[in-house]
Amino acid sequence: MRPRQETPRADEPRPLRPLSLAVPGITGFVGAVFVLVGVVQPGSPFVLKAPGAWFFATSATASSAGSGGNGTLLGIMLVYAGVAVMIGSWFEVVRTLRRHPGAALRSVVPIAIAWATPVVAMPPLFSRDVYSYAAQGEMVARGYSPYSSGPNVLGPGPFLGLVDPLWRSARAAYGPAWERLSGGLVQLAHHDVLAAVTAFRGVALLGVVLMAWGIPVLAQSAGRDRATAFALAVLNPLVLLVLLGGAHNDALMLGLLVVACVMARRNHFMAGLVLCVLASEVKIPALIGAALVGWWWCETAASRHQRLLRFLMAFVAVAGSVALVSAASGFGWRWLDGLSDPGVVVSWLDPTSAIGLALSHLSGLLGYGRHSGAFVEFARAIGLAGAAALSVGWIRRSDRIGQTQALGWSLIVFVVLGPVIWPWYETWGFVFVAVMAEGWVLLVVMALSGVACYADVPPARIFGMADPILEGICWAGLLTAVSAYAAVRLLPSLGRSLDGLNVQRSP
Repeated sequence: MRPRQETPRADEPRPLRPLSLAVPGITGFVGAVFVLVGVVQPGSPFVLKAPGAWFFATSATASSAGSGGNGTLLGIMLVYAGVAVMIGSWFEVVRTLRRHPGAALRSVVPIAIAWATPVVAMPPLFSRDVYSYAAQGEMVARGYSPYSSGPNVLGPGPFLGLVDPLWRSARAAYGPAWERLSGGLVQLAHHDVLAAVTAFRGVALLGVVLMAWGIPVLAQSAGRDRATAFALAVLNPLVLLVLLGGAHNDALMLGLLVVACVMARRNHFMAGLVLCVLASEVKIPALIGAALVGWWWCETAASRHQRLLRFLMAFVAVAGSVALVSAASGFGWRWLDGLSDPGVVVSWLDPTSAIGLALSHLSGLLGYGRHSGAFVEFARAIGLAGAAALSVGWIRRSDRIGQTQALGWSLIVFVVLGPVIWPWYETWGFVFVAVMAEGWVLLVVMALSGVACYADVPPARIFGMADPILEGICWAGLLTAVSAYAAVRLLPSLGRSLDGLNVQRSP
């Protein structure tokens, strides 16, 4: 008599099949290739078309291929479709891993490598910030202080010509360690702008690699699935396309912060504090990580006396490291003066700026004058104060909500209530929140990441530039494909997630 085979329950996780991730992995790679092919098309608005901007897809090479309206339409549609395919593939990878907890990390690492490879080959995507890094590095190499003047001090030349006009007169808003690194990379590149930009892309890739190493460690220490956390944080198209594709120095800041948290998790708190300081020497918001690691260290003390001693040691370590780097860089404390320069952009898309602008218009209607600058500065100051208060509360409760959650939400609130919001700023918090994301937090991270991938995409200025029939067919096809995927795959999953939340809340 044969033993009866038990049928697995519907709610029990099933083992991950070897090829379960193959299809979304391949489609995500195809989506990245679509983006690569799209941005190199003549007339593509997604990358800078100028001689020396990249190895290919410059205006010089584009002119030889012609630049008709249909060519521009093809490039735009490929980029939009490629981003949509990558987002959908990411959703599928995350959903598959959540259905099969305990999957080996080696099952998703090849996907990350495959998706990142076309991105690394792309020209700087959606942003020209990397050309500002190169110009500031050239300033440092020539002996100019990037905290005293903007790149326009270089005069006409290949470095200044590639910088966005908005930032040509702006002082550096980054830490002295980053500026010294920028100067060193430019010198290593023998003052060749293309070689320098390539080096900055390499630095961004290093930051992503550090995240890829540290996120699974943090997830395992918190009792979470390593592969799922890796997929949420590293495979995120916002991280790959916008952060790595744009060669933003935020990638290095995040990589150092992730490693700092790993060091703290392994009880190497002083090393964690120093790494947080180094991250803040790239961008100042990383000091939030130092506050968290310091509090974390104090919480492990056995007595009040030891807590006070550790607090003083942490404060001295952070302040001393900042002072040491500032002095060793030769820039002193002048770098703090440039922190407000990114705030020159005033947009209704920034919540605090929008409040300031609204108050300004209201004041004008009441006959008191608009004074938009004063209102915006006041609203931004209140926003930063509110963000600081919320962060203090999260850090104090970090032992209950989780250290990575506390750091992630603190960074997010500083982005939302800060003076300016760029799409890649969302990665500051999402990378850490992804470690323990569940329920509505998971939905928010995935939804906002998908939206932010398009937030920095230039508008498709194609009306009247191509065959209207062809244009209509392309847009209709893309919208139909996205709508069909959302109806068949995303909406049922969203409904199940919301049902799960309701079940958890019910007594």
